[in-house]
Amino acid sequence: MIQKIFDQVGSTDQLPAVTLWFSDVLDMVAKYWLVPTIILVALTVWLILYIRTPRGKFRFHNFKYRMPLFGKLIYAIDFSRFTQAVLMNIKNGQRIQDALETSKNVVHNLVMLSIVESAINNILIGRSWIEPFEKSGLSTPMITEMLKIGMQSDIQDMMEKLLEYMQIDIDNIIQKIMKALPQIVYSIVGVMLIFLTVVVLVPMIQVYMGSWMFSAYGF
Repeated sequence: MIQKIFDQVGSTDQLPAVTLWFSDVLDMVAKYWLVPTIILVALTVWLILYIRTPRGKFRFHNFKYRMPLFGKLIYAIDFSRFTQAVLMNIKNGQRIQDALETSKNVVHNLVMLSIVESAINNILIGRSWIEPFEKSGLSTPMITEMLKIGMQSDIQDMMEKLLEYMQIDIDNIIQKIMKALPQIVYSIVGVMLIFLTVVVLVPMIQVYMGSWMFSAYGF
């Protein structure tokens, strides 16, 4: 509407390019809103169906562990729950192999389950069951080193200490997330305010100041 006023009075002033671009985008959305809606619905349905497949479910679970900000927390909670189950079974007199086999029932993430299965297979062929957790890159070096020391000394005592360490680690991760979330929100709001200023407020200020009238009269 402001650009039409400029054109009607013969002004050479132009609205900011980003304002004109955003206006064209809104016109396109208003005219062809059904197309992006159908595409969005189709992508959502495809994603849901893909996640239900074994391959899609595995990739989704892997993403949950490696996603920014929340990935480490999700893995730490799952690994802590698994370690608690293993420790309880060891206290009940089970061997480490049997404890791992029984404790895998508490695992719901396919990535974690595959690591546990690899750990059990390593025991059967005479290799370290800690190796799959180490190679996955998900467990911190401190966790794997504590497990290695536990296997050489007292695994039950070391697992109890490991659980205490992991609880501290989980608390630290949560604190980092709580500190990072406001910064992310502030960044999003800041970008929106800058966009609003350039797209909406600049043209309004341009009209309010009336500088376009000078160009309309040849000044």
